[in-house]
Amino acid sequence: MVAKVSAARRPRAGYGWLLLPALLLLLAFFALPLGTMIVYSLGRSAVGQIYIPDLTLDNYGALFATPVYFNVMVRTLKLGLIVTVLALILGYPFAYLMARGQPWLRSALLIAVLLPLLVSVVVRTYGWIVLLGLDGPVNGLLLALGLVSQPMKFVFNETGIIIGMLHVYLPFMVLPLSSVLQKLDPQLEEAARTLGAGTFTVFRRVILPLSVPGIAAGSMLVFTLSVAAFVTPALMGGAGINVMATLVAQQILVLVNWPLGAAVAVMLVLVTLVVVTAYNRFLEARSGIYRRIET
Repeated sequence: MVAKVSAARRPRAGYGWLLLPALLLLLAFFALPLGTMIVYSLGRSAVGQIYIPDLTLDNYGALFATPVYFNVMVRTLKLGLIVTVLALILGYPFAYLMARGQPWLRSALLIAVLLPLLVSVVVRTYGWIVLLGLDGPVNGLLLALGLVSQPMKFVFNETGIIIGMLHVYLPFMVLPLSSVLQKLDPQLEEAARTLGAGTFTVFRRVILPLSVPGIAAGSMLVFTLSVAAFVTPALMGGAGINVMATLVAQQILVLVNWPLGAAVAVMLVLVTLVVVTAYNRFLEARSGIYRRIET
């Protein structure tokens, strides 16, 4: 009996070692590459030499001092914000129907969200190029309906990039939102209506505040994926429109300026972290305001 009690009181062995595979994976595929990029970004290049070791911030200064590079950073953030906002506006009703619709409707909407994920991003992007081309079905329909007098240019510009990325990353907004909305108790909405709240008031005071975690998760996913996107901007934007991901490829693969390309990559990570952190703090503050209003 004493042996059993002492064994029960004996502290359990730590299970921290179970995290070792994940930590090694992060170290090998995230920490080391990012550290290498930081080291390269502090160096300089010369004719015939890819990288010269140094400790200089000239590459980062060039990103802000050179209008071309600065405009690329601004364009990348602008496109990411536009895609995120549009994904939230289009994805919220879709996610609500997935959470509260009839079983057959939920299944159909879930299939509609998941099916595009089974197709390569390259294939989907080329599909949009065909659809939105000057001789494509979209322009053909607009001309047939008399809405335009000449074909509109939907590709090889920012409009095409937004459309392509919105289609690619919309599921990453819908799935987290629908997961959160499914967990909301419908009786809360019924109680609000019993107390005299209208449909808009129920949405603003009950559904929207409680769905903030889903909004935060979906928005951060879509934004981080959008600002780091390479395939869709490269194909639908063409050579005339650069974003930070394509600028990195251009500097490293074409101009062979590895330090500047590394600085762009590091800056992309830093800017994304800053924007996501600020957005998360904003949502937390708004969520706290909603909770105080509710009480």
